Amino acid sequence: MTFRKSILLLISLTMIAGLVACGSSSRPATTITATAGTPQSATVGTAYASTLSATVMQGSNPVSGATVTFSAPTSLASGTFASNGTSTETDTTNSSGVATSSIFTANTISGSADVGASVSGATSSASFILTNLAGAPFGIAATSGTPQSAVISTAFASPLVATVTDSYGNPESGVVVTFTAPALTGASGTFASNGTITETDTTGSDGTATSSTFTADAIAGGPYNVTAAALT
Repeated sequence: MTFRKSILLLISLTMIAGLVACGSSSRPATTITATAGTPQSATVGTAYASTLSATVMQGSNPVSGATVTFSAPTSLASGTFASNGTSTETDTTNSSGVATSSIFTANTISGSADVGASVSGATSSASFILTNLAGAPFGIAATSGTPQSAVISTAFASPLVATVTDSYGNPESGVVVTFTAPALTGASGTFASNGTITETDTTGSDGTATSSTFTADAIAGGPYNVTAAALT
């Protein structure tokens, strides 16, 4: 009896060891990637042309039925999904492992509006590169260099700065601004770039156009206005 018990005990231990060895094999990692809808851009307040698609894989196999969460920024440049009017949406992968969002619409703030996509089990998220573009130029304002004065025939201390924005107040880049001083028959001045009363400058990424140095002519007087007009 003692010998038989020893054999049974040995067999039991061997079977357990075998089960542990089989259970130690690892699964392929779960990954998620952005496979459609990136990069793209849309004018503020309008819909992006393409929906966002993310693909979930486990090794070389697509994962169906997985819940993917699309998340846009909660502040600044962002947007909302048509399904619920918020910046977050969940969608389920199909048999090819692809989850597709509803239409995404840019909010009224220009700038980077990148959207992430995540799924349970993946160590990193997918990223969709989206950009909200400013709308058409709408307004122009003098934002620096006014008011000021200078002795005749000397330069004014500060350049003239005008800012161009769209209807939502977003800065407009690449807009040509024309600065124009009064005729030289009275109090006026000239721009250093060309020695005349008119100069054109282009707005930068912050929507501002900055003149060259403006020098008073030899006629005292004022105040007078130098206008800034945006070419649209």
